[in-house]
Amino acid sequence: MDAFVAIFQQLGANESLVYQFAVFVVVFLIAKFGFFNHLQKMLDTREEKTVKLESNAEAKFEEINKLSAEYKEKIHTANKEAKAKLDAGKMEIVKAEEARYRQHESEVNQYVETSRSEVLKEVQAKKDQVMSEAEQLANTLVQKITKG
Repeated sequence: MDAFVAIFQQLGANESLVYQFAVFVVVFLIAKFGFFNHLQKMLDTREEKTVKLESNAEAKFEEINKLSAEYKEKIHTANKEAKAKLDAGKMEIVKAEEARYRQHESEVNQYVETSRSEVLKEVQAKKDQVMSEAEQLANTLVQKITKG
């Protein structure tokens, strides 16, 4: 023990070492209970909130991704429905126009047939007239040849 005392005296330690140690212990205890514990509690609370916010953020991202997928699906469905309505309307218009075309076509065909029959009647009448005149001309020609 004398060796320790000799070493402390060579280092310049005297009786105030005990008082300094006591002051250090008191200041440490005051700092620990008044400052360090409070600081540790704040750090723990902050870490808890940060981790909690991170897990909340992950949950929000999952919810956002879910809503985004639902939105895309609804947009896709609405797009399909709109295309189906457009195609149905287009087909109705095509059918209506085709029916109108067929009606006009039948009217034109009927007109052509009536015109054709009228022309054929006229041609037949002209043919009959020419044939009757041809017979008369043939008789006149025969008379001129026989007289002649």
